[in-house]
Amino acid sequence: MTRSSDAVAAPAVQQVESLGTDGEFRYEISPDVVAMSETRAAEAEAIRTVRTHLVARHLQEGRRSLAICAASSGAGCTFTAVNLAVALAQAGVATLLIDGDLRTPQVDKFIRPLAQRPGLRDCLAVNGPTLSECIHPEVLPNLSILYSGGAAANPQELLAGETFKRVIDRCLRDFEFTIVDTTAADVGADERLEARMVGYALIVARTHVSRMSELSTLTTKLQEDGVKVVGTVLNDT
Repeated sequence: MTRSSDAVAAPAVQQVESLGTDGEFRYEISPDVVAMSETRAAEAEAIRTVRTHLVARHLQEGRRSLAICAASSGAGCTFTAVNLAVALAQAGVATLLIDGDLRTPQVDKFIRPLAQRPGLRDCLAVNGPTLSECIHPEVLPNLSILYSGGAAANPQELLAGETFKRVIDRCLRDFEFTIVDTTAADVGADERLEARMVGYALIVARTHVSRMSELSTLTTKLQEDGVKVVGTVLNDT
């Protein structure tokens, strides 16, 4: 579908200002946010095609959340999560993007805040800040972001706790659609915890990177956890 990378080296070429409910923030947008690109039209169109299927077959059926999962690192999981969230926001869907990768977070490589605030890691900590204090509202029209806040020493414990369930429940109430970017399965089993919490998963694969056996294993494990796998996206076709 797209040329993707979860480790973006290219400098940002676009800067936007957010006038959210708590004041002005600035963000740098990477060229790999192809949903906003004028030069990568084919990739942007591919993202919009995925968006169309999700709206028709997922959102309109009342489903309000999706975990983006990959069997192996480098499949383009974050690339897909970020661009799909931006595309949904462009279609008028009030969208929240959560960087749920508490091991090697990457969302801020695509949309980088120039002023920091607490993230998911902090929100899940004992006596941590509230969810409202951690979310960046209206980074783009209809798009809010909950960054990871950095790598955590105990991601499994944080994501398995009752606090994470309350966070997801609140997000599903406050936003039309919530997308969670997850850790690749070859790094840890965090994606199973997050997908189980949101109920639905989209699996991301990449040509010459993802193995069919690994994708099959991930799909089986998610289904065993009660997660409905809604489809697969293939990058670098």
